[in-house]
Amino acid sequence: MTGFDNVKTDILWQGKINVNDACSGPIPHDVRSRICGDDASRCVIFQREVDLCDDNGTPLCYAASWWDEAMADMFIMDKSGAALNKPVWLALADKKTELYRDIRRVYLGRSTILSNKWNVDGPFWARHYIFWRDNKPLCVIYEVMNPALELYLGPSARQSSDASARARRPGDFSI
Repeated sequence: MTGFDNVKTDILWQGKINVNDACSGPIPHDVRSRICGDDASRCVIFQREVDLCDDNGTPLCYAASWWDEAMADMFIMDKSGAALNKPVWLALADKKTELYRDIRRVYLGRSTILSNKWNVDGPFWARHYIFWRDNKPLCVIYEVMNPALELYLGPSARQSSDASARARRPGDFSI
């Protein structure tokens, strides 16, 4: 979704979480190790979940991001403490932030939640990556792509069977 400047951000949830709180849900290992460092036992981070939508409100991508509190305040929060209603990459571009995107993993899997929400059968492509700034992790981002992106990017090769999708990444996405 990077590069689209007319993307609307529908904030689904955002707030502070303790990475060791079972109620916080599954937190990727990269978040614990990269954002919290050696002392994850007391680590509180800012989590944001959004749908990135086209001009018509069609969700094109589900995205979750995890931030150190200070970095969230600096890059994706306004002066009143509310999160900006724009995609992360536009908030970073507005501040002319130099960074490096380290793509950690690409997935092909299923999500009953997203299939129902988007009214589209999977499998869905997803990825997670780390934005680095000044040789330090800025945030971890996880994205699941809606096949509706094909309207903008052109058709993709479809998997011919569920077996081939499972062979790449077994199980459901954790959202």
